[in-house]
Amino acid sequence: MQHPMTHRGFSAPHYDAIIIGGGITGASIAYELSLKGASVALLEKSDFGSGTSAATSKLIHGGLRYLKNLEIGLVRESLKERRYLSDIAPNFVRPIPFMLPFYSLKDQLMLKAGMEAYDYLSYDKKNTKLKENALPNYQTLSRRKTIIREKTILEEGLLGSYVYYDCQNAYAERLTLAFIKSAMFHGAEVCNYCKVTDFKVINNTVKGIEGIDLIHNKKVQLNGTVIINCAGAWTDSILQLENSPKRPSTPLRSEGIHIVTPSLGNKHAVALVTPKGRHIMLLPWRGHTIIGTTDKPYRGKVEDWKVTQESIDELISEVNTCYGSDILKKEDVTYYYGGLRPLVDQTTENTYNQSRKHEILDHSSEGFKNLWTVEGGKYTTSRHLAELLGEKISSLISLNKKPEQTAKQPLFGCGILQIENYKKYLMEEFPKASHQQIDTLVNMYGDEAKEILESHFNSITETLSDEGEVVAQIYYAIDHEMAFTLEDLFLRRTGLGTLHQPSEALIQKISLILKKKLNYSDEQLIQQKENLLNHYQLIRNLDKRNENIA
Repeated sequence: MQHPMTHRGFSAPHYDAIIIGGGITGASIAYELSLKGASVALLEKSDFGSGTSAATSKLIHGGLRYLKNLEIGLVRESLKERRYLSDIAPNFVRPIPFMLPFYSLKDQLMLKAGMEAYDYLSYDKKNTKLKENALPNYQTLSRRKTIIREKTILEEGLLGSYVYYDCQNAYAERLTLAFIKSAMFHGAEVCNYCKVTDFKVINNTVKGIEGIDLIHNKKVQLNGTVIINCAGAWTDSILQLENSPKRPSTPLRSEGIHIVTPSLGNKHAVALVTPKGRHIMLLPWRGHTIIGTTDKPYRGKVEDWKVTQESIDELISEVNTCYGSDILKKEDVTYYYGGLRPLVDQTTENTYNQSRKHEILDHSSEGFKNLWTVEGGKYTTSRHLAELLGEKISSLISLNKKPEQTAKQPLFGCGILQIENYKKYLMEEFPKASHQQIDTLVNMYGDEAKEILESHFNSITETLSDEGEVVAQIYYAIDHEMAFTLEDLFLRRTGLGTLHQPSEALIQKISLILKKKLNYSDEQLIQQKENLLNHYQLIRNLDKRNENIA
């Protein structure tokens, strides 16, 4: 198999488009433009998909709650994109049932109206390439059937429930990576750990960027026709560089966190409504449960933000309030994560009710011709956002005109026509592999799983997790996926660190592989280990307090 990510860096004297930001928006734009014939360079200051793109609820969905605000266009756009993504990345985007319990006739009628509208707006949800990804219409369950189907339901006052389907994106970081790989397969050149330090401006026209490759500690200078700023929560930081438009104030962002617990037994994604009218979801995920998300205004520096114990406590309290009892305790949290969502509307502090619409800004009127900024949006609609940007800049660079091309062509590694049949084929090819191993690897890698399995069973025989992840994935990530750190390997290339803190022995094992492959010093690996363990700091603090109490 040809590995598009083997080459890291830039080789051309000039690019049609230079993209700043390697989250899902930047990755989608890079794929859109490269597939339509543009020469593309993409720079990401840390690792691909390590910001807001990694802090999602792991869903590809229409956004049922936006119907309440009558954002019909946004919901229809999202539902259309949900189908496209399930077609071009079927191993990542899979159906998941949602359960909406109701406790009064009023709630039942409101939810029924929402269900009818959602089904109507997703009229094409059965027209998927894979029959197994087709979504059924909603159904109504009685109180008794609701309780039988779902343990995580408050029974007191329950009248019944509605069940409908959206899609889960269990490995959001790897789906972002699939867009990066697809862009590179079509000629884009990319570089993670490459920070933009300024723009090159001549006669009120942005001609390129200056930056630094943080891996090799060397300067980078690129020339381009169009410069696209899509750095997510860091978008404003890019617009504060010396040669850039200056924004007068710190923008409003929305803080969202999630917690991961051992499985609460839920087979459905259960939506709860807090006394304040906010929605919280309990989502089954990889044998565990994700609970989230919060939605709080944040106006501080992006670099200063982090998940706090206070935020976790507030989320736990909200869940317990919904149930009227302490069903959830701090000790149940095995992992947590969060991020900042950029928002288009800066006029209200009510971030929960804000739209997730996007905005494409042309900075020509500010004296920075050919500089564009992309803000807002949802993970689900990022492909369409890239398409819209392509239309806006098509007068500046030459693009072929085929519409929705990225909606029809499978992403790199995602060309499997029948997921379950492909898993059966691999079971026959690799009889020593467990069903769980093959299931996990196909879900994470698509048809790249075969190469992982070949490497694993021909030479490397050790399994690393209960989910069946293998040592070969570590070598694959370093050799073919631009993984440079323990955080890259544990949090984004694999799932080894996103359910709970990995063991000391596992961290040591993978550190030794990194040292061997990338010639890191002991001091560098100690710092990398510290950076990784910071992602579990609040859990470790809780464990220490419990030890002291004991």
